[in-house]
Amino acid sequence: MTTAIAECCIRTIKFGHWRAWSFAGSMAMNIVVEIPEFYNYPLAFNPAKVKLALEEKSLTYTEKHIDIFNGQSLTPGYMRLNPHGWSPTLVTKEEILTESLDIVKWADRQGSSLGGDAVDRTFVSEWLTKVNAWDGNLFAMFNSPARGMFRYVTKFKIKTAESYAQRFPDLADVYRKKVVSMKQVLREVDDAETVNANMAQLVALLDEAEMRLRNFKFLAGNQYSVADVIFTPVVYRLFSTKKDQEYLNSRPHIRTYYQDLKTRSSYKKVFGISDTSLGTMWVVLPALLKVFWTNFTRRY
Repeated sequence: MTTAIAECCIRTIKFGHWRAWSFAGSMAMNIVVEIPEFYNYPLAFNPAKVKLALEEKSLTYTEKHIDIFNGQSLTPGYMRLNPHGWSPTLVTKEEILTESLDIVKWADRQGSSLGGDAVDRTFVSEWLTKVNAWDGNLFAMFNSPARGMFRYVTKFKIKTAESYAQRFPDLADVYRKKVVSMKQVLREVDDAETVNANMAQLVALLDEAEMRLRNFKFLAGNQYSVADVIFTPVVYRLFSTKKDQEYLNSRPHIRTYYQDLKTRSSYKKVFGISDTSLGTMWVVLPALLKVFWTNFTRRY
């Protein structure tokens, strides 16, 4: 990320502010960032981990919506900020973070860590790595009733990235890598071995969580920690794909634990939109209309 930071983040001496990229339209513009900026898509798996961490730590930040469905996350300005073309992104005074696990860890380092000395820090570190390795997006694409829509949108995004690659030669390599990764997603969701491995990985996580919750209120002990932060979207994904009965009926401690998590103010702030059909449609429908229209006009 050194090159990206050099391009996107320039310190100003006065007030110690930093500059990052704004991207109204296709060209990036310098703006002064006084507090961390979090680029979020409220229905996505990985950004949920980040927002939970930011809210649980009561950190001050500016939230910016970046639509990963309608191609906004593929615009040249945003790709210069986050070459992965995804959400989340966090712009801080010191760096630009584009991986959800890195941002969660960053948030937990601000002040005292969640749970303090009352939680098992070794377990927390190991658990973060295990949960981060599970692909919740692949699980959703395979199990969601909207599987066809995900496929349709991904193909649209591939065409959009290919078009940008032609129009912005300086970013052509970045876009080509993004196209390769999106085509890989489409192959993986149709690959039985990959899907089965994903489900086995999930079962292992759930079994370990169930075992620990027999003895503790939370995963790393009797205090809430980032281990719970990163696991909450995993359980939420089971409910959003209507797979909760299949995976949780035999794991009653996770079900009870999740009901407790839902009472936390951070949960409501993160999942409030996706928890309702109206909220979800309010986000998805405009994006789909843009996708349909762009595909119809072929003006990517």
